[in-house]
Amino acid sequence: ELDGQISDIFRVLSNGFQKLEKIKDTNRQSRQLEELTDKMRECKRLIKEFDREVKSLESRSDANTNKMLSEKKQSMIKELNSYVALKKHYDKSAAHGSWKQDDG
Repeated sequence: ELDGQISDIFRVLSNGFQKLEKIKDTNRQSRQLEELTDKMRECKRLIKEFDREVKSLESRSDANTNKMLSEKKQSMIKELNSYVALKKHYDKSAAHGSWKQDDG
């Protein structure tokens, strides 16, 4: 269940950042960025909850299952961090008055 919720949020974040590129109005851009930030917070909370559930199941699961769940958590964290980096990029761009995304 948590896995599905987290995946849904990642989809929303992906679409949201794509939309952000197309928004011309700075007020709308700021609102969109705030909404995305809220989604990232929610995602972080869900990942922590996922981690707690994984830890509670560790003693009852075999090593392969534990490894798979740990890798899944790391993958989620990595994906969330990529969105955090994107947000920082847009924050920095907004401060300089430019919303165009760099290629590098």
